[in-house]
Amino acid sequence: MEYPRNIELSTHAFERVQERFPDYGKNKKMATDYIRSILKNSEYIGVVPDQDGKDSHMYVFNYSTAVHISYDLEAITTVYRIEVDTVKRNKQIGFRSKVEELYKKEFRKIHRTESSKRKQMKYSKAKNEAEIAALKYKQLVTRSENVRGACAKRIVELQNEILIKENEIKDMQVLKRSVAYAIATASY
Repeated sequence: MEYPRNIELSTHAFERVQERFPDYGKNKKMATDYIRSILKNSEYIGVVPDQDGKDSHMYVFNYSTAVHISYDLEAITTVYRIEVDTVKRNKQIGFRSKVEELYKKEFRKIHRTESSKRKQMKYSKAKNEAEIAALKYKQLVTRSENVRGACAKRIVELQNEILIKENEIKDMQVLKRSVAYAIATASY
C-alpha cells in the first residue's frame, strides 16, 4: 500500500523523532522530510492495533524502524526502532520465503477474524446495553425484591458477556501485533 505523499507528523511522532533520531529532529519540517524518505523505501505490513487498541497502518524500514500512520491516513502517529536479531536474520534458510508467506497468511487471517469479532461485538454490545437499560427500568418500577434481585443478576451476566468479548478482541489484537512485529523484523 502506498503511503500518502503529503502526510504530516503528529506532535507525538515529532517528539519521538526528536528523542530517537536527534540528527533529524531539529525542526518539524526536517523530521517530516526524514520520515517521508524512510516511507519511500518501507515495506507495508498491514493494519496493526497499538497498545490502546487504536488501528494504524504499519510500515517497516530496513527491518529496524517502524512507522505508524493513522488509520484514516491523515498523520504519522509514531516512529520507533525495532530490536532486530541480525545473526538470526542473516542466516539463510532455504525455506524462509515459505515461512514468511505463512506468517503473512496468518496475519491476514487474524485481521479478518478480528474485524469479524469487532463487528459482532458492536451488535451484541448494543443489544446487551438495550436489555440492560430495560432491566434497570424494570428494577426501578417493580416492588418485588425477587424481581429486583433477578434483574440485578441478569445485568451482571450481560455486563460480563460484554467484558468477555472485549477481552477476546484485545487478545486477538495482541496476537496480531506480535505477528506483525515478527514480519517486520523477519524473525521467524
